[in-house]
Amino acid sequence: MTKQMRIVFATAVFALAILPLAFADEDALEIIREVERRQSTETSKAELSMLVYPDADDSGNVREFKVISYGRGEEDSYMQFIEPRSIKGLSILSRGGDQWVYFSSTGRVRKIAGKSKKQSVSGVGGDFSYEDLSGGNWEEKYEFRVQASDSRQWILEGTPKQKDSIYSRILISIDKTSYLATKIEYYTEEEGHYKDLEMSEVKNMGGRDVPTRMVMKNYDKNSMTVVITHAMQHDVPIDDKYFNPSRFYK
Repeated sequence: MTKQMRIVFATAVFALAILPLAFADEDALEIIREVERRQSTETSKAELSMLVYPDADDSGNVREFKVISYGRGEEDSYMQFIEPRSIKGLSILSRGGDQWVYFSSTGRVRKIAGKSKKQSVSGVGGDFSYEDLSGGNWEEKYEFRVQASDSRQWILEGTPKQKDSIYSRILISIDKTSYLATKIEYYTEEEGHYKDLEMSEVKNMGGRDVPTRMVMKNYDKNSMTVVITHAMQHDVPIDDKYFNPSRFYK
């Protein structure tokens, strides 16, 4: 074999070797786009309960909150706590890449940025960080590849595109039949395997299949937060005022 033929042969072998990786990345992107497409909605409104367990092993120690949530497109969301009375009116607005928290008890407004995104909501606690509650789609936030696949599900590994992400990587389990995410594992540089979010009890609400029970487990604190969706509507009129941060400063 001549030197030129060896070079051609080596190039062909290298191309064949990287081909599966290229297709794996492309497939991952198509999968996550389909997940997003099936859940896409112009607007949404939901009634939720949030159960916060400071000790995941002690089911008797729990704080319960009632929440109304509004969504608009992929970027904008607004959450308002309506019970208990002590925090009634506390609100979280996510618009694009920005977030604000309005504390009704003091009239104070806080804009969330940087490392603060790792914190949970002041006065509520729990295991959902501000980043977990922020808007945006998966494709904008992470680069994905197929880590594993079987007859039931894909597991996609995501690495953050944004430097200020609080997670170093995530793993998303996606059901192959419904294209619903069933579990998300969160990893950080400091804690390693930091949290798990498990989604179950799928029900049809407003013409869409929705996981109505979400359980976030925090392994660093050994705590747990459960979010239960009682009702949800899609593509309904929602006043623009809910997504305007200036309303907090009046």
